[in-house]
Amino acid sequence: MARVTPNAAPALSAAATQARATRTRALLEAPIAPTLAKLAAPNVLAMFVQTVQSISEAYFASLLGVTALAGLALVFPLVMLTQMLSAGAIGGAISAAVARALGAQDSARAATLAVVAWMIVASQPTQHALPRPKGMRIKPASPQSVPHLRRVASHRTRRPRRATPAGT
Repeated sequence: MARVTPNAAPALSAAATQARATRTRALLEAPIAPTLAKLAAPNVLAMFVQTVQSISEAYFASLLGVTALAGLALVFPLVMLTQMLSAGAIGGAISAAVARALGAQDSARAATLAVVAWMIVASQPTQHALPRPKGMRIKPASPQSVPHLRRVASHRTRRPRRATPAGT
């Protein structure tokens, strides 16, 4: 590992500033379509992976039966709400903090915030594996709720009948 001497710090800072200026110039002056495609590619890939994951979860739940699908349909909106709120809150906060640090020409703070963001992301799977307090544990469905779940799963929405005028 290369050791950074105190004299090398201004050179590294100048190189980082030059690289940032080059990227900014490319963002402002490059053709719009390829620039947008480059910026959107990571988000498109992430959405594709999430879609494949959701479809595979639904498929495996369907192998377990109608009751499992009903449970998945019941929980899905809450899971999506939780994911979107956490992605927006964490992503928005980190993006805003990094943007403020870069706007203040504080590259060291921006780098530190990026490392902290990666630490938060890396800690997410371990947070779900930790034991939960007794009141926060997920409880299995009771035998009394199974018939209701089956009714919900087999329910088909009907189109409402159109009202006909009286006398026709």
